[in-house]
Amino acid sequence: MKLAATIRVLAGDFASQHLAFAHLLDVAERDGLSPDFDHVEVIAGEKDRRLRHYFDDDVARALVEAAQGDALILILPGALVTGRFGEDARLRDLGAHGGHVTRALT
Repeated sequence: MKLAATIRVLAGDFASQHLAFAHLLDVAERDGLSPDFDHVEVIAGEKDRRLRHYFDDDVARALVEAAQGDALILILPGALVTGRFGEDARLRDLGAHGGHVTRALT
């Protein structure tokens, strides 16, 4: 089932998904955040195709352009128990965008 969602998007120059998650862990510790990384998506390759799982064509295209070749990090609903990731020397905040997430019916 697809559910409407607001998804915060960050961008950063990371050589791999592992390094992006490592940086997010550092930021979370520094800022006292409690992230659930099951609800964080790092998209380094095939951005356009993968973003279309969450956003319509126009938003996906705009995010790929705004990323300027950097990895995109999607903070999906439920990712943070408290607070939110902010910008720093490695992360740019590309804003919150309306999209959708897929959830199984229980």
